[in-house]
Amino acid sequence: MKSSTSRATARTAVVAAALTLGVALSTSLSTAAVDSSSSIVDRQNRTVEAIQSDTKITFVSPLDGNPLTREWFHDGRASFKVSGADAKDWSGKITMGYQVGYPATLDGKIKFQWWSPSIGVEVGSDPKLTLGSLIPQLGLEIGVGFGPGIQNIEAAGGSISGCDGFVQMSGFHGTVTGVLGQLTIRPWVAIVSGNGDTVVTYGPLWTN
Repeated sequence: MKSSTSRATARTAVVAAALTLGVALSTSLSTAAVDSSSSIVDRQNRTVEAIQSDTKITFVSPLDGNPLTREWFHDGRASFKVSGADAKDWSGKITMGYQVGYPATLDGKIKFQWWSPSIGVEVGSDPKLTLGSLIPQLGLEIGVGFGPGIQNIEAAGGSISGCDGFVQMSGFHGTVTGVLGQLTIRPWVAIVSGNGDTVVTYGPLWTN
């Protein structure tokens, strides 16, 4: 995959539902197959970990029949885990997104679109939970130049609190239009504490 350091990353946040803590659930985070993880120690000496697991991205033939369109379905889990003194009082935000790499574009623009037919949110110890429409449909067109390049896209996010929990995705549907040549995507999960401490984990590459 080629990239251009001169390309500015484009960001758009889709934050439609806050995940607040009200139901005790017994689901264990350890049952998932971890694809990537990363952690930091925050200002209160708590360890904050971002985790991606059970990731599966399936590319399919584009429904619009356009040779410049790439279409895929994404299943997986984005998790957080906080340990240390007063971990139960921790709060912050979880964001899921993609790095999208491409060798060239037809007219200097690419269009992104997302849908989510199935999203579940579960939390671990001492949880509270409010579940709404986490990821609405999004259409976004970005002027990116003729490539090669990498774009950073924030696809979904929400507020989180407590010691641990996860967002489960099933059938998350994405398309990119305007790309010439092979498309490569790298899913990522970012956790940002209320104090701004940030940790990001990057998953494996998927190409089409």
